[in-house]
This record gives sequence, C-alpha cells and structure tokens, in this order.
Amino acid sequence: MVSAPDVCLSMSGVSKKFSRSVKRAMVYGAYDLGLALLGRTDQTSLRESEFWALRDVTFALKWGRSLGVVGPNGSGKTTLMRLIAGVLAPTSGHIRVNGRIAPMLALGAGFKPVLSGRENIFLNLSLLGVPYQEISDRLEAIIDFAEIGEAIDAPIGTYSSGMVARLGFACAVYTSPQVLIVDEVLSVGDAGFRRKCRNRINDLRRDGTAMLLVSHSAILIQALADQCMYLKDGIVAALGSPTDVLHEYEADVMFNSSIQPSGFATTSVPDFRPAKTRSVRVKNIHCQAEQGERSNTLISGRPGHISVILDCAEPMADVSVNIIIRDAVPHSGETVLFITSYRDIGWVELNPGRQEFRLNLPIVVLRPGPYHVKVSVSKGGMHDILDTVEDVRLIVRGVGSNRDCLFVQPHEWALNGHEIVGLSLTESSEELGAIEET
Repeated sequence: MVSAPDVCLSMSGVSKKFSRSVKRAMVYGAYDLGLALLGRTDQTSLRESEFWALRDVTFALKWGRSLGVVGPNGSGKTTLMRLIAGVLAPTSGHIRVNGRIAPMLALGAGFKPVLSGRENIFLNLSLLGVPYQEISDRLEAIIDFAEIGEAIDAPIGTYSSGMVARLGFACAVYTSPQVLIVDEVLSVGDAGFRRKCRNRINDLRRDGTAMLLVSHSAILIQALADQCMYLKDGIVAALGSPTDVLHEYEADVMFNSSIQPSGFATTSVPDFRPAKTRSVRVKNIHCQAEQGERSNTLISGRPGHISVILDCAEPMADVSVNIIIRDAVPHSGETVLFITSYRDIGWVELNPGRQEFRLNLPIVVLRPGPYHVKVSVSKGGMHDILDTVEDVRLIVRGVGSNRDCLFVQPHEWALNGHEIVGLSLTESSEELGAIEET
C-alpha cells in the first residue's frame, strides 16, 4: 500500500462482494463472523448467489489532486465511494485515509424531517466529526451558502428537494474536509448556485483538499479531474489522464456490446424481419465519411453521407425516407436529428428494383460518440409505414476541440478585423480543456 506523506487516500487490492439473496447474505455474514473469531477467513471465492462488485482496485490520491471516476451503470462506482466513505467495509484489501472525509453521496440523506434546518446542520456536522464550537462558528456561513433564508428554522420535512440538497451540499463543503467525495451531485440548484458550488470546491482544492468525482459528464471530468479511472465490471480498466481514459471509455461504449445499450444492432441491416412480402424493403444502411473511413463511422466537422438501400417489388408513389438519430450515450437516448425526405424534396416515386437514397452531409455537426440510427420508409400524408429498421449503430469520431460540445459549429477567428489563420477545428489534435460552467 502507498504510504507516502503526500498521499491522503490509497486503496490496495480492494475487493467487495455482495449476495443477491438477502437470506444467504445473512447466513454468509454469520458464517464469516464465526471464521473471523477463530482467526480464519476465506474471502477469495464466490459462494452461491454472490458476485464481485469491485475486484482488486488499487490507486493513490495525493493532496490537492482530483480523481474522476467513470463507467457504465453497475460498474462499481458507487460501491467504491461508499467504501472510501466508510459506509461499507471491504471484503479484502486495505483502504488508508489520512484526514477528514466529506461524502456527497446522497445530499441530505441523514437529515431528520422533524428537526429544523439549523438543528440538522448541528446534527449532520457532528456526525461528520466537526466539534460543536466549529459548527457554531460556521453556522451563518452554511446558512448563507445554502440560500435557505428564513426557512432555516422550519422543519426540514417542509423543504423542497432542492432546498434539502443545497443544505446538504453546504454542510459537506464546510466541514474543512481533506477528502471530498462527489457522486453526481453538482447539478444542485440553479446556474448561480452551481457556479458557487464549483467555486467553493475549487477553493477547497487550492487549500489542499483532494477530491473523488463520479460523473457521466465528460466536460465535468475534463474540467475538474487531474486523473481519471475507468471502472468496468468492478475492475480498473484504465487509470491515467482524463483525456486518455475518456477516449478509452468512449471507445468501449461505441464498440463493446457489454456496454452498449440493449438493442444496439450491427452496422448493416440484418435479414431477420418477417418474411411476408413487402412492396418496399430496407436492405442496407451505411454511413460514410468522405475520407474513406470504415462503414458506419462519420467524422465530426467533416463531410459525410448516409445511404439507404431499398428493394422495391413494384412501382411506388408518394414515398418518404425518414432518418432519426438518437444519442446512444448511457442515460440519454435523446433525439438529436430528425430528417424526412418529403419535407426537403417532396414525395418521391420509386421504380422496381434497387433504389439508393443518399443524404449528403457537407459538414457533420454531431459531436463525437455513439448513436442509434432509425430509418423508416413511409407513404402518403398519413405516413403509412412500408418498412422500418431500428438501432443501427453509428459512430461519430472526433478530432480537435469539438469533443466536449453539444454539436460542431464551423467558425473563424479575427482580431481587429483581421482573420487569424491557424489550426482548423478538424485538424487540431490538441484538447482545449473545458471552461464552460456546468
């Protein structure tokens, strides 16, 4: 285990297993307690219904540094944070913490509804190990930071969820922590309060506080983390700079079927649909960057096209091809592009045989990442569906500074009316870093 004086938190070979059965968990707990009393342990093997939530996790965090943690749902991120906070005990391995921890795992979870906000401040900070006099000295600063106002003396059961979260955040950051654990809680309150939270965290870091940050936001990880850890199935899949680790995580999300959302199809249209005769069938869909990239891959900020190959059994009038692109990043699924041919070029008449629709994209404005493509062929003003294919995979690769944007905006710079020529958006390979307020 790392024990250097500049290390405030270290984990060495830490593993944690759980049982999916409550009854078995109780039996196993009693059995393990008996073994421990006899001086024997067996924590290396799994018993019936058990699984590893974390496996052999090792890292060290230095004073004033920040570690971002990313990974899909079920990868062990929250278990890791709870182990560090002391909520859970590891099955094996060692955790060493040098200093006070302020966990932000579920803001306000320990508050008592019948007590006032003021009383809950004293209760919460006392549980976090802050002496009574220090709580009294910081009380007004906490109330002012939380922006609770006169409601501070009302029972906390009358607070809105936002008020409870703001008070919980204020309590955590005013404990003078040496290690701050932040688990997806930086979206508390409005933009002004989020800005204040960010600035307060930065003040703590300048004073030497270390931070562990769990977030699905690449922008937040890039902006706040010095290092990044990628957890996959409870194992450390990557540990290094945020840029490198996020690249690896995104690549896994794009190409690894164990991380992709369910239903992610192959790059071409599989022939598994009902065999009954159709007048029009979608035979293939492929997306291509003009620079000769592999199929179903576009490059953000560069030209590309989407081709839809149809097989027509008979002449067909009043036809429209409709393309929907959805974000495939976990917890999203938002529609980012919806294009129909009938709105752009009117109704199309198809001839029997092979027909190819090609949607040319002079500039791909989608940000880098994985997407679902849904294509349907409809007929007439009521849009009777002739055929549809869902969840074809599309990968948008990124270069330059467009990785952390919602979309790509072509642009130029000028100083005093004179254009500045430099590396273009699509040519630069340097990450600019996130400065946007989140």
